[in-house]
Amino acid sequence: MPTKHIDDGTAAELDELYVRCVTLTQQPVKEVEVLRLAIQKGIKNIADDDILASMAVKKTVWKGLAEMVWNEVIACWPQDAIPENDFCELAQVHSPTWQRFPSESCRKALFDELHREHIELHDPMFTTASVLFPATDFSMTAEEEQAAREENKRLSTEYVASLPALDGRLYSALSSHEKALAQHYTKQVGFKPDGNGDFVVKVNAGN
Repeated sequence: MPTKHIDDGTAAELDELYVRCVTLTQQPVKEVEVLRLAIQKGIKNIADDDILASMAVKKTVWKGLAEMVWNEVIACWPQDAIPENDFCELAQVHSPTWQRFPSESCRKALFDELHREHIELHDPMFTTASVLFPATDFSMTAEEEQAAREENKRLSTEYVASLPALDGRLYSALSSHEKALAQHYTKQVGFKPDGNGDFVVKVNAGN
């Protein structure tokens, strides 16, 4: 096979394909026909993800793609309600660009760029838990820790029971406490763009 500039592994695969072609056709086969078949068939199956995952990529490419992902996500979800741990899940649902690059290496490159460019994806100094629940510290006695756990459990039950009151309201109209609730209970609360730059809160009563 004419494989002067092809690595040994790929050359071996082409040789195997050549043997298959001869065996199946029971006719002499030109090597160039086999190579053309492999190239044409392969080209049709090469996705953009394959290219970026296997080649060196200019940093500005990742920057541009990351911005596309970010803009697609924040068009569907309030920017200050995007937690770092759930970003990939949100992107998978709301970003066609993110879906276009499913390989681990491409996803990592995109997320690293997003992490650099958008402070919202960095670990926040104050989490929603620190806003909604009393702080604990190492100086507490065992009794105090138990009391704090019971209080947190009581508050959580109270907060979950209050979530239906957020349903159908505009995110921008929520109080800071209500926004903290919407951001904290991500399994129960979602958002839908209202078409005017705001988001309608959607509460899933089933969770």
